[in-house]
Amino acid sequence: MNIKTDKERNIFFLPSKTILIMDYISIKQIKEQYTCLDFLGEPLKQTRHGWLYRVPWREDIHPSLSVTANGKGWNDLASGEHGSVVDLVMRCLNTTDVRRACEEIMRHAPGSFSFSQFQGSDEKEKEETFTKFEVVKLQSKGLFAYLYHRKINIPMAKQFLQEAHYSYIEGESYLYALAYANDKGGYELRSAPCKSYPNGRKISARPKTITTHMSIPGAPVIVFEGFMDMLSCATLSGGVKHNYVVLNSVSNKESAIEFLRDFSGKIFLCLDNDEPGNIATKAMLDALPTAVDIRSRFAPHKDVNDYLCHLPSV
Repeated sequence: MNIKTDKERNIFFLPSKTILIMDYISIKQIKEQYTCLDFLGEPLKQTRHGWLYRVPWREDIHPSLSVTANGKGWNDLASGEHGSVVDLVMRCLNTTDVRRACEEIMRHAPGSFSFSQFQGSDEKEKEETFTKFEVVKLQSKGLFAYLYHRKINIPMAKQFLQEAHYSYIEGESYLYALAYANDKGGYELRSAPCKSYPNGRKISARPKTITTHMSIPGAPVIVFEGFMDMLSCATLSGGVKHNYVVLNSVSNKESAIEFLRDFSGKIFLCLDNDEPGNIATKAMLDALPTAVDIRSRFAPHKDVNDYLCHLPSV
């Protein structure tokens, strides 16, 4: 998630049942006034870097939401998502509507805000609430440079990726990102690295589900968590030589299981070498007895792209 703060931009909030005596409440002021700790409540434990919570927007058996000591920032250790209190509320509400997130923050006093009341509240939305969203042919030099930096074969990547132009606020200059389509018309978006997001930003345009590539009859299918690992595998293989299923989130593992349940060919699981990857891999192995876990081929690296990026340059 990303909220682009403009020091000169102010946003008006007009709650339907309450008249707030406040003009020009800016996102910057909200970030200064509130912290993630105000709305997450009592942490599970204190760590060397701050505080640890369970992620509110998914089942989180092994707590993976890290909050900084001052409460101003958070990081999902499993997915890499991070941001401010506004980003946190947007993520919990499953929305990219900055106005709505800020209104919810202002409407609830610290300690009275419950993320659980909002979980699933946007499940009926068909797509994120961008004020502008369009997908075009992959063309931006910055995105090509990002793929090159991740050692992805560019001509091969063009077979799977497009480019998304989007914005959250009317009249705002558009942002751009790699766009990877899923099977229901949604997109996984990945922006190039910047100062705030050194590994690039990960967001989605709903609906969110798996992506399947089954164009090679008789070929095995390899299951990945994200499209960057799928592209890395194809790069390492010298081209597209397998069928692929990309979860786009470990929470989509059940959809992948249903898709693969009647598949008669070989199934290889290549999820991340971390705790969420372990849990999702076990669930898929239990449901798909013929599947084979091949993550050890890329250990001790976290995933296939990490492995690819650490290979010596030729």
